Amino acid sequence: MKKKVTCPICGTEFEGGSFDECPCCGWVYLGFEVELDQDERNFVNLISIKDAKERFAQGKDVYGDPLPKK
Repeated sequence: MKKKVTCPICGTEFEGGSFDECPCCGWVYLGFEVELDQDERNFVNLISIKDAKERFAQGKDVYGDPLPKK
């Protein structure tokens, strides 16, 4: 079931649910990120929350590519 979710990396709101990718930064939304350690890598996202947020602050998605222009 799709609902409005907020990406824990970039704050983008999008229609989705668990295991849907954020259309802005590419983070795969899990729904339980608050329970993860900021430095922990998980079984879906290959980088940690901390690293993903650092890349976003540099204008990059989770893969290290430039964010899409709005």
